[in-house]
Amino acid sequence: MFCYKFPCGEFQTLTKMTETGITFDPPVYEQRYCAAIQILEDSRWSNQIKKVVEFGCAEMRFFQLMRRIEKIENIVLVDIDEPLLRKNSTSVDPLVSDYIRRREGPLSVQILQGSVADSSEELRDTDAVIALELIEHVYDDVLSKIPSNIFGFMQPKLVVFSTPNSDYNVIFTRFNPLLPNGFRHDDHKFEWTREEFKSWCLGIVEKYPNYMFSLMGVGNPPKDLESVGHVSQIALFVRKDFLEMQLENPLVTTPNLDDESTPYKLIHSVDYPFYVDTRTEKEKLWTEVQIELQRFKKMANLSENELDSYQETYKVPIGLILDRLHHVGATKEALLELLQENNLKIDDECVIIEDCDEESEGSDLYELSERLSQDVILTDQEHEEECWDLNQES
Repeated sequence: MFCYKFPCGEFQTLTKMTETGITFDPPVYEQRYCAAIQILEDSRWSNQIKKVVEFGCAEMRFFQLMRRIEKIENIVLVDIDEPLLRKNSTSVDPLVSDYIRRREGPLSVQILQGSVADSSEELRDTDAVIALELIEHVYDDVLSKIPSNIFGFMQPKLVVFSTPNSDYNVIFTRFNPLLPNGFRHDDHKFEWTREEFKSWCLGIVEKYPNYMFSLMGVGNPPKDLESVGHVSQIALFVRKDFLEMQLENPLVTTPNLDDESTPYKLIHSVDYPFYVDTRTEKEKLWTEVQIELQRFKKMANLSENELDSYQETYKVPIGLILDRLHHVGATKEALLELLQENNLKIDDECVIIEDCDEESEGSDLYELSERLSQDVILTDQEHEEECWDLNQES
């Protein structure tokens, strides 16, 4: 085992008990999604996570967050329920905003009908596997085959499992009895205690020693009842070479398919639009410089007390521009060279820019201001769409 800490720190969540029940803020499913996203975006391996397979994708809700990760290039969504997949297949299609403000890199999405127990060609070269609240829905014969498919055949860099913590059920039964099957959900085949889940994980790393795992959870217990643990327990498996450790066994470069495996069925696939930037590094930097100069002008004009009062010249500190362009690796030398090449005056460590006719041939800054405004509008639209997606769960 190893100790894993979420990159953004512990979740700030609220669990409240009332006379009628227990509530979680935010809902536990959102906490699971946030935990999985933080793991995928962990800087220790995020650059190496290009292909992600989600088993038990159901209504594609987690996909709506995962697709926002720019470094992921291929997402494979797998579920055994074909009617459910077909019903929700179009929910993975690009939005209008995806065509207007395109991704920086490609994203290919496939929806496949198949079992988590079966190996299939589509699963090769997977970097990360996500299986949230899945394993408790499968029978023992399927459960026993999951490790061999994921850790033996797929051999991903990391794997995330989540499953209910039955130790927590003692709190739920204070308000309502469990279902007739003895569990929280009528399709659950089992619900494990924390010790049972840990034992299952230990069995996996014993058989597949190239991996280590860490246990955590989401859905905090109420105050003074911390002994029951989290409502949902999570196991993160990481391949040892991504923990700067030596692998116990060499990776099988072309794992053989299980003779009993059933090929997956393709339900839907789509490629997202993306932007191919053909500019040189100098051209990219000059565009960013122009945007920052125009941003300074807009802010200066907004600060005027009278609407009809505008400055004719502006002095923009070079240090301010450098601070704003730190994310693109701008240096003072490169900035000064660009400013001189484009005939901008420099005085007392400031760039001198003059207001120009917006309709003239030299109205690049004005056009860039329009682009800047559109970027702000689209960002707000995407935020609203993401909130709408998540609200469908509630």
